[in-house]
This record gives sequence, C-alpha cells and structure tokens, in this order.
Amino acid sequence: MGWSWYLANDMQFYIISPLLLVTLWRWPKVGYSFLGLFFSISLVSSFVITYEYKLIAGLGNIVDEAKNGADYMEMWSNFFDKYYIKPYTRIAPYLVGMLLAYYLYKRKQNNANKLNLITLLIGWMIASGITLACLFGLYHQKLSLVASSFYNALNHLGFAFGLAWVIFVCITGQAGAVNGILSWKAWIPLSRLTFCAYLIHPIVIFAYYSSMKRLIEFNHINMLKQGDDRIRKSGKFVKIS
Repeated sequence: MGWSWYLANDMQFYIISPLLLVTLWRWPKVGYSFLGLFFSISLVSSFVITYEYKLIAGLGNIVDEAKNGADYMEMWSNFFDKYYIKPYTRIAPYLVGMLLAYYLYKRKQNNANKLNLITLLIGWMIASGITLACLFGLYHQKLSLVASSFYNALNHLGFAFGLAWVIFVCITGQAGAVNGILSWKAWIPLSRLTFCAYLIHPIVIFAYYSSMKRLIEFNHINMLKQGDDRIRKSGKFVKIS
C-alpha cells in the first residue's frame, strides 16, 4: 500500500499542530512567526529540491513529457521520491488550513462584518485564477528548470489558498449557490466513503491494468485525460505499466 505515504505525513502534521495552534491562541505574534517559518521551510525546500535534482513540474504536461516512456518513468520516480511524498514539501496546505481556522475564530470573536460585493468579486476572481492556473497552467508548456522549481514551490500552496477562499465564504454565509451545492445533503454519505476509497482505489486500478493482456490505447474512456486524441491520431500507443 505505497499510497499510504500520506498517512505518515498527516500524522506528523497532527503531532506538530499544537505548537502552532497553542502559540497562535496564547501568543499570536509567536504563532505567526512559527507559521511563517514553516511556510518558508516548505517553499524553499520545494524550490531547492526541484532545482538540485532537476525534477519535473508535476503531471500537468504529462502528454508532452511522456513521449519517451522510459525516460519519463525515471523522471516521475525521482519526482515522487524526492519531492512528492516528503512532509516538508507537503505541509503548506495544512498550514493554510490552520491559518484559515484561526482567522475564522478571530472574526467570530470580533463580530466582523461580511465582505462587500466588490471584495467578494475580487476574491473569487483571484482564487479561481490561482486554482485554475495550478491545475491547467502547465498544459503544453515547456518549462525551464527555474520555472519548474517555482511551480513546485507554489503549486500546493496556491491551490490550498484557492480552496481556503471557498471554505471561508461558505462558512461566513457569502457563497450563495456555491454553498448550496456543496452543502447538499446527498453528498454526506459519499463524504463518509472518501477515506475508504482513497485506501482501496489503487488496488482496483492495479488489478485492472495488471490483468490486461495487450497494450492499452490512451483515450478518454480509460484515462479521462485531454490530449489523447492527438496521440491516438498519430498512430502511437502507450503501454500503461
């Protein structure tokens, strides 16, 4: 169960969280200093590791990078082992969650007013732009090593801030239809299954692909990934192993 690497990360984050939460509660300046320190460690380590080991910038442009399968598998292995699973490169979203929780606590204490319409519009535009850039910004882009280093350093943090905005406006009652959709009661039973699905779904995937007796054509049905039409039309087939 190699995908259980994140359980180790999550446990480490949970153990050190009192250091941040207690200091934020009792000595806010010290707490903010600790948050800044951990943010800096995460960003700097992500940048340096990517630059030092010449790592790829995630999977956003896999269609272009995977043309040479053997080389790409080596690049992906290095990316996974040296960057993707390390707690010091993954802690930034966890810190964003704690920072958001503390900010909501302080707003409730101070009976803060709701945001005005202009602030909400700007917030939605910035949050949407950042999260979409994190997801699709690499598509068909050939990044330099420095650009890849910046992307790996800021990608998780940017996406977490985008989600934090959605959580913030939903909790403060300013998300409108978005909150209605996300709060739909039909999601509740599915939400109870997410962790179980996380633990089991790779087994299903591995069993399926390991049972195949021929090469698999890269298409929408088996990959749900854009760009496969170009590969299919070129007459090339991709072996999934």
